[in-house]
Amino acid sequence: MNQQAQFRKPTQAEQALLQRLLEAEFPGKEQLAQMVQVMLVRPIDKAGSLELRTQANTRATVVKRIPVEAEAKDKDGITIHLLLHVVDGRPTELEIFKDDSSRIKHMPLPSAFELIVLPPAGARGQADRR
Repeated sequence: MNQQAQFRKPTQAEQALLQRLLEAEFPGKEQLAQMVQVMLVRPIDKAGSLELRTQANTRATVVKRIPVEAEAKDKDGITIHLLLHVVDGRPTELEIFKDDSSRIKHMPLPSAFELIVLPPAGARGQADRR
């Protein structure tokens, strides 16, 4: 993928994936939801991962670099992962990959993705899956 691609508004499909991740409950969700509304993106790999650049002047109070992730099966049965990366309170990347690193055959609908919020490092408890 062209690493020098220009930032642009997200497509409807990209925006829908980001919105799906923000349906999970986690610290900083409200601030991130505001930032996503004024976000620019640029593709960074063939799987569809995006570098994110918000135009909002705020920071999210997340407790982890990856506050939320999601997974769903591709047509071939291999799991597709979505990870939202947040650095210094700002969303920086929507990472998209398959378990076997193969090409995504068909991106599932956003609603097909199971949301996962892992507890902070050192915390006891189970991941919240929805």
